[in-house]
Amino acid sequence: MGRTETLKSRLDAKGAKWMTWRDREVVADFGDPAREYEAVRGGGLGLVDRSGRDTLVLAGEDAVSWLQGLVTSDLRELVREGSGQLTSAVNLVGRLIAEARVLHMPEMLVLDLEPGVLADGFLSHLKRHLITEDVQILDRSAQTSRLGIFGERAAAFLQKHCTLAHPMGSRAMFEGTWGSLGDHDIVVQRVPTTGGPGYEIACATEEVADIWDLLMATAELTPVGFETLETLRIEAGIPRFGVELTEERIPLEANLDHAISFTKGCYLGQEIIARLDTRGTPARLLRTLVFEGGAAPEVGAEVEVEGAKNAVGEVVSSVWSPRLNTSIALAYIKRKYNEIGDEVRVETRKAIVQPLGYPLDSTRDSV
Repeated sequence: MGRTETLKSRLDAKGAKWMTWRDREVVADFGDPAREYEAVRGGGLGLVDRSGRDTLVLAGEDAVSWLQGLVTSDLRELVREGSGQLTSAVNLVGRLIAEARVLHMPEMLVLDLEPGVLADGFLSHLKRHLITEDVQILDRSAQTSRLGIFGERAAAFLQKHCTLAHPMGSRAMFEGTWGSLGDHDIVVQRVPTTGGPGYEIACATEEVADIWDLLMATAELTPVGFETLETLRIEAGIPRFGVELTEERIPLEANLDHAISFTKGCYLGQEIIARLDTRGTPARLLRTLVFEGGAAPEVGAEVEVEGAKNAVGEVVSSVWSPRLNTSIALAYIKRKYNEIGDEVRVETRKAIVQPLGYPLDSTRDSV
């Protein structure tokens, strides 16, 4: 894990309350989740410790062509240094092994993954498929720390306080750049985590506490914890590996079409993905469920429909949505029952099926 004791003391000084997620220690909140939420959605800026994430570096003459055969996206689109994309890796039957943000850096590809993905099998999966290719696979998780900045003014903030190779406002989703903050080298990548402007700063682990201090010294940022970030993410309908994205899921079910190329040619699991795409709608889809008040449903709760003998879906994440002032959930729901506007029941309560990101899209003009 790329978090130092010095950074941990900085977080503690801000009132950090700790929890464990995927065997990593994360800050649950800083004592006032409502304030943290407002910092991101209300025109301010939130600063999040993201140091638990995995970082993988691929270098060598064959790195791109080799990885091209193991992921669903088309890496040939990453022509320019600073270009980036979302990708996924699947097994022979099309089930997810990993999801990663890829960034083309000078002479290397950098993959940013959820905590523990490398140790849980993705690193060994990659190494099994390396034969004679000129590829160096480097797990840099312990040497890399990450901090996230989220909010409407995030790009302007970074442009003001950092020296960067590319203007932040010109970066498309998953694109990045590199430069410095003070005397510290940084890499910045645009990410969709909250459904609004967001960027993650990667730096050397031993420098992260100093970078935290420099960022907080601007007096423009509010520390934000894991639980608020999850609320923001679920409102935005951004699936997360280890939560909505698991080894039993197929990327198409989770609306990861933007992480799949249907024209790139062969890759591991491609035949199953192509067959599902040709057939049309997958057997189930990830949807947002909107309830009429009440507490958020339990993860694992069954989604039911009147007249159906068995459950037609399952809740995989849920929160109270400040944006809608009601509880919402993300759920996988079977075909025939997942049309937008359909009525379902969870824990005896009515819910309406909506697209991913509905809490933001339905209120964007009124906020």
